[in-house]
Amino acid sequence: MGLIKKLLVGFLVLLIIGIAGIFGMQYYYNTFYEKVPVEVKTETVSGDVFYLSHVLEPGKYYINASSTGTVEKITILDEKGGNVLTESETDSMIYGSSKAFQVRVDYKSPANVDSYTVSVGIYRLVRK
Repeated sequence: MGLIKKLLVGFLVLLIIGIAGIFGMQYYYNTFYEKVPVEVKTETVSGDVFYLSHVLEPGKYYINASSTGTVEKITILDEKGGNVLTESETDSMIYGSSKAFQVRVDYKSPANVDSYTVSVGIYRLVRK
């Protein structure tokens, strides 16, 4: 019984450290980096749509998507647009790469609505 208790406590400690690390990283980038707009767009659309950015140069970026519908996911693709490098099911993320990449944002329309608004903002993070 003592071993299970130690494993459970160890798991919870690691979980708390991970959550603190994520919030600490967000605070660090928001405090010490300036957000330079690369692509900021808002459109009124109908149906399920997606946004695909142009090829972005290597560096650190803050990606923020919003919608009156649902932001399903943000996907980072390699520069040729074929291979998925990472995905996030949140509406914002920080991504850094030493290679060029593209951003794809998938939106889902709300039920019983003809048109809705989607927006995306891609900002390059530059040290202050």
